[in-house]
Amino acid sequence: MKDRHGNEVAIGDMVRVLEIDQGLLDWLPADELPHTLAMLNNEYLIEEFPEDGKASVTHWWQEAPGQSACTGLYLLAHEFELVKKAGRTG
Repeated sequence: MKDRHGNEVAIGDMVRVLEIDQGLLDWLPADELPHTLAMLNNEYLIEEFPEDGKASVTHWWQEAPGQSACTGLYLLAHEFELVKKAGRTG
């Protein structure tokens, strides 16, 4: 799969979320919306390619001491850009 700039991406690569589909945002429950919007312009590791042409990333946060929660996105190529290839420093 390639990102918005045509860079090849793989599982474990770091990507920046540049867009989130408005249709998804309109559908989300109010309590999930701020956590999903917080993903914009932030960086995440590609965890998998669940469907052809989609990269999966997850955003985790702490709800309370010892209690975590998460939300995730399936990103299309135009919605993200490569930040760093897996295993490379710098």
